[in-house]
Amino acid sequence: MATTMKPGNSQTTQDTSTTATFATLISSRSSTPSTPKPAPTPDEDVHVAVEDASAVIKDAAAVAEDVPTEAENIPEAIAADEAAGFSDYDDSASEASSTQSLTSSTLDHVYANGRRYHRRSADENNQYLMPSDETEMDRLDMMHHMALLLLDGELHKAPITDDPPRVLDCGTGTGIWALDFGSIHPASHVVGVDLAPNQPSWTYPNVQFETDDLEKTWTFKKNHFNFIHSRMVGTAIKDWGRYTQQMFDHLAPNGYIELSEHSIKYAYCDDSSVPSSSILLTHGELLASAIEKTGVRPRDLCPSFFHTHLAAAGFTDIQVYTYKVPCGPWPKSKRFKYIGAVCAEGIKTGLEAYGMLAMTRLLGMQEEVVREMCEKCYRTIMEGREHPYYFQWQIVARKPDVGEVSLA
Repeated sequence: MATTMKPGNSQTTQDTSTTATFATLISSRSSTPSTPKPAPTPDEDVHVAVEDASAVIKDAAAVAEDVPTEAENIPEAIAADEAAGFSDYDDSASEASSTQSLTSSTLDHVYANGRRYHRRSADENNQYLMPSDETEMDRLDMMHHMALLLLDGELHKAPITDDPPRVLDCGTGTGIWALDFGSIHPASHVVGVDLAPNQPSWTYPNVQFETDDLEKTWTFKKNHFNFIHSRMVGTAIKDWGRYTQQMFDHLAPNGYIELSEHSIKYAYCDDSSVPSSSILLTHGELLASAIEKTGVRPRDLCPSFFHTHLAAAGFTDIQVYTYKVPCGPWPKSKRFKYIGAVCAEGIKTGLEAYGMLAMTRLLGMQEEVVREMCEKCYRTIMEGREHPYYFQWQIVARKPDVGEVSLA
């Protein structure tokens, strides 16, 4: 029988390895110089531009307090630090990547709006809208650090204690999760798969990376993997029924999968501090509307959505762990204040990462308008008057053993 688990939003002190600063986490990467930003547009111009695009979005007021009922056992509200004033924020929300020489590693990419994208982004019929440059790789590593904070230093919620022989990491990104898992489980063989070859050239002997499209037919053996991990592919997968079915088919009996996904809306609020007119709500609705034009339906993502597809594929013991992730260092609790600060640092470049190509190409918005809107969102988050958060879900499921009847 499927159950929904409530996460422990405890105030316990994090392990020092877990709470290492995110600056240290990504310090091994070579930084890329920023290009000059365009002169800032007055806020009034941003609002006019957003109103011009309003035909593609829902009324923001209708989604202001739209907490999903599917998120059963929602964690308790995160108390805000009323004394907090974040006047020392850096309002340079955009860091365009530097111009890079054409090498074999860049020939599979295209460039737009000062960012590097996978060549699939140039295909009008099969668009992949996320950048694949160094700025984005740093953001992904930072989000991995934040995920560790949420999970109390653990890489997963699946009940895995020994070294599973064969592990698959779907949407491996920079490969950081696969490398961490391979380091902790030296007897496991870990395969990380991603559309873009952004993984390091060095790796552990038990970790390998492959470049492939997870939406196409998988070429792995059936009943092969003992654990399949999938993280943050919600804005890329069009057919979740096919995706979860392939996971089931290639998972060994009694093996586990774990999905890690988040809500597309990032301005949920428990204390009415986010008004219906908030730029955060407007940006979120524009982003969702743009992504939907690619055939992906990010608004559908919620616990019941994942449960339906996993059960249909044949999985059992489906468990959902729900987390609230504060956007910005507004919480009173030290633990959530730090998580919020890490989240805000990711949002600093993540707003453009998710929205720049989507909004300019699919909604017809001007680059400078999108950039100014993203910067306004970041300023709003760092000012601390609004207390937004989004939901993150860890969904764990098991493939029944041979002869076992699924009770999902």
